[in-house]
Amino acid sequence: MTKSLSMREPIIVTEKVQLAELCSKWSTLDALALDTEFVRTNTFFPKVGLLQVADKEHCYLIDPLGISDWSEFCDLITNPDVCIILHSCTEDLGLLNTFLGVVPASVFDTQLAAAYLGLGFSISYQALVSKIAGVDIPKEETRSDWLHRPLSNKQMEYAAADVLYLLDIHSFLKQSLEDKGFLNWFRNDCDLIIETAKARDAEKHWDTYYKDISKAWHLDETGLKYLQKLCYWREQVARQRDKPRNWILKNVDLYEIAEHLSSSGELSTSSLATLTQIDRRCLQRYSAAIIDTLQDESIVHSTIDHSLLNNPLSAGLRKKLKDCQKLVRGKAEQLGFAPELLGRKRQLVELVRNLSNNERSQWPVELNGWRRTVLEAGIGQIMAPGVDNHVQLD
Repeated sequence: MTKSLSMREPIIVTEKVQLAELCSKWSTLDALALDTEFVRTNTFFPKVGLLQVADKEHCYLIDPLGISDWSEFCDLITNPDVCIILHSCTEDLGLLNTFLGVVPASVFDTQLAAAYLGLGFSISYQALVSKIAGVDIPKEETRSDWLHRPLSNKQMEYAAADVLYLLDIHSFLKQSLEDKGFLNWFRNDCDLIIETAKARDAEKHWDTYYKDISKAWHLDETGLKYLQKLCYWREQVARQRDKPRNWILKNVDLYEIAEHLSSSGELSTSSLATLTQIDRRCLQRYSAAIIDTLQDESIVHSTIDHSLLNNPLSAGLRKKLKDCQKLVRGKAEQLGFAPELLGRKRQLVELVRNLSNNERSQWPVELNGWRRTVLEAGIGQIMAPGVDNHVQLD
């Protein structure tokens, strides 16, 4: 480990000129460690409190509250020649996307790399540093107020520790991935994480948010269309008001409204008023907007996709799902990592549904690529028409 780096005081960055000079220096490097601290307790969008960066010489704490121009930093992280090292990067990429409007062009997620190496599917940064470097990192400031100024010494020590060891861990993990022949698979997964982060907030996906309502499959076609419109409307309102979705209406509320209005056949505020299980204040605030939304034909939504709904599998498909899970466990054991890395239950449920409907090419995006190569022969055997046998591993 780079002991000299961990012993140095972090450098505080508060001005645009200072940040621009650092970005010019960092743009010549092939790798840079990054972490973020943010607050998201009562808002839709996370509020960035600090960005931590480490190169091989120093650790830097970038204070975003006083910097208005991030163009050089955006150019830096979107440079494909500079690999950005993060741990469990999904939330960090989401923050960068909403805060800066960009995500890194190249990332190395140390949590994902550790999963490939059998160190745990969702190992924490602290546990990974302890395993690889033998260093114990404090956790006391995990729920700290990162928007408060001035930051305490403990906050700055905690924030710095979150990037101090990333470059050395990256070197160890990258070499280990290469030794095991997993590096290309891992890189494909990191690319998928980047593409997912770019697309996550795209408005075109709001049309399918009804799929995340657990009981949506109970609804008739009219109810599903109402639910689709309600989910889209809630997304708009939550973003406009910068409030959590559940502060507008909970998922169960959206379902109850869609089901009630569909079955009653009456689109009116008086009909909504009979829904006693929904918070009265929410109904008073939003009833008129809800009715206007459901009656508004100016926004054209996509056709309801019933394959996205989380309806229960039949007994026969549940049996096939178990066989698919057994196949995944066996293949993962052969490869030496957690079965969740090869295929999670949610993904396998979607796959079983697709293949049962003869949608042979419709593999979930997370299972395509190398995972499909590993699993397709066994999955095909399990899903073959008329086959009702336990999977046999190679």
